[in-house]
Amino acid sequence: MSTLTPRGPAWVAIRQNRPALWTALLITVLAVGCWIAARVWVGSTGFVVSCGKGCDASTNAAGWFRWAENYVAGTAILLPLLVAAFTAGPLIARELASGTYRLAWTQSVSPARWLAVRLACAAAVATAGTVLLVVTFRWSRSYTLSEPYASMFTSLSWDDREAFPAMGLTAVGYVLLAVAVGALAAVLVRRTLPAMAVGLVATGGVGLLFAWVRPYLWPTLTAERKGMGAVADSSHPWIVQRGVVLADGSRMTQEECWDMGYAKSPCGSESPDLVNFADYHPTSHLWPLQLVETGIVLLLAAACVFAAFKVLRRIHG
Repeated sequence: MSTLTPRGPAWVAIRQNRPALWTALLITVLAVGCWIAARVWVGSTGFVVSCGKGCDASTNAAGWFRWAENYVAGTAILLPLLVAAFTAGPLIARELASGTYRLAWTQSVSPARWLAVRLACAAAVATAGTVLLVVTFRWSRSYTLSEPYASMFTSLSWDDREAFPAMGLTAVGYVLLAVAVGALAAVLVRRTLPAMAVGLVATGGVGLLFAWVRPYLWPTLTAERKGMGAVADSSHPWIVQRGVVLADGSRMTQEECWDMGYAKSPCGSESPDLVNFADYHPTSHLWPLQLVETGIVLLLAAACVFAAFKVLRRIHG
């Protein structure tokens, strides 16, 4: 037998969950295949086609590219939820609920090793699939950075909630968190469907929380400019806050302007001396934001894994 062939508890875990593994492989292949096909097509056809003097329109390839972009980004967002539900339910809680774990524990496999093997298998498969999605996503979107019409005919910017995790390490951090949260939910609840629900809700809740606080994980830059026009001096800036600077040096955000009536507020002034401000992240902040968020998510994952082993040891010794 090859040294790379899974043995013992790992072999059992893989054999028991072959349908789920084949389904995950199919979803990944479909996502990557659609994305590569879209990239090749738009690369050969282009984003735009001339429709007359001074007229440019998007090609069919650009429409397909937009669809594939949303599909892959959506897959990267949904994957942690599926991983959490699978880890919590079929992988661990089902074994605890049915009592079949006792067979493994009587074969010189300790409870800690039994759980560790299942976590390692889930983490390895989920990480491999996620890395493939991320690499494909970044490779394909690198084409849009040099395409002058890309901002017109692509639907996702780097700061969009759907695209940001798939742009780097954050997607990997979330699937590892999903494995850890699923394991903790399983050993706490020990019933398949309730554990799946708890793991899914907890993982989704963490994702929503970070989607809200993400702009504040790294200091923003501030730009000020008189009159109309773009304030942020960056291509594809992530505007976190914008508004106007008042005569006394204080700032009024656009939300505050809308609350008091935009036309009557300082934001609605047409004075050429009006100073606009913008707090923003340039594209160079992508990796600092990714690293900070991923680090926090991995710390949460480590805490969940530690708690899962503590609970298992307390219940089963």
